[in-house]
Amino acid sequence: MQSRKTVTILTSPPAGTASLPSFGSCTSPTTKQPVQYRIEERKRTVYVTSDVSPSQWDPHSLNTIFSLAEAPENDHVDSGGQPPVRRTRSLVETQVLVMEDNSNNNPQVMSDTSPRMSTYRSSQRPNSKDTSSLRAYNPNNPFDTPSRGSPRNSPIRPRILFYHKHDPHYGFTNFSAHPVIYKGRKYPTSEHLFQSFKFQEHRPNLAEHIRTCSERPSVAFSEARRFQPEVRRDWKQVNIQKMDETLWHKFTQHVDLKAELLATGDAELVEDSDKDAFWGVGADGRGRNELGKALERLRAKLREAS
Repeated sequence: MQSRKTVTILTSPPAGTASLPSFGSCTSPTTKQPVQYRIEERKRTVYVTSDVSPSQWDPHSLNTIFSLAEAPENDHVDSGGQPPVRRTRSLVETQVLVMEDNSNNNPQVMSDTSPRMSTYRSSQRPNSKDTSSLRAYNPNNPFDTPSRGSPRNSPIRPRILFYHKHDPHYGFTNFSAHPVIYKGRKYPTSEHLFQSFKFQEHRPNLAEHIRTCSERPSVAFSEARRFQPEVRRDWKQVNIQKMDETLWHKFTQHVDLKAELLATGDAELVEDSDKDAFWGVGADGRGRNELGKALERLRAKLREAS
């Protein structure tokens, strides 16, 4: 199961936290000694503090600190006399908030609208210590955008998965038994109509073959693949547009499907296909999910129309 950790870094050390060993050659402006960092974990939130500005931190020190934040638990003092490290390794995505704190109070998590905050993010597999992908977000740069892990653009939405025939919302797939009328002709499923769009303008006989070859959408899919050399050359440029058109006809002709789609609210719609990483999410769950996105566009369009 995935988990998410937020690492908040402050520049004024709170009392009662253990000091970490110094890293790099940076010198503290207050003590004139090598920079000391302190790290404290509270319920999967790690606080790292220092007495120098984050802009003066060197990358090696940061990488070492992030590695310590992911270190396994160790209750034994090592030969160098360093205190034990108690950390968790279930991290998959790390979001790091770097900010300056000029107060002497205990560390408080600042609002994400603070103009003094920078955001770093790294996506890692468990046991990984690679932090080379960290990047800074500059909120004062109008051409920069926060990372996808930033709380600015990551509202939590419920997810609705659909794909399998006996699971809810199978009607959202193009294989469901919902015939579609297009230009006076009946297509057994929306899959038939979508596949026929590959040939309608330049090979109408093939398009008609797709429509009538079988009642089964899998056959329409296979036949369209069999005639792949005849597919319109710009199909990759228009396929999403044609999917939007297909779904519009399907859902406006079946009021029950339209009501079911509108009832999903603002949920993210996901075709949970492990075979298709373009229209679905694919085997690794990271596919483009273009069918789900098309359904969300349709949902918004239907609401506007009503």
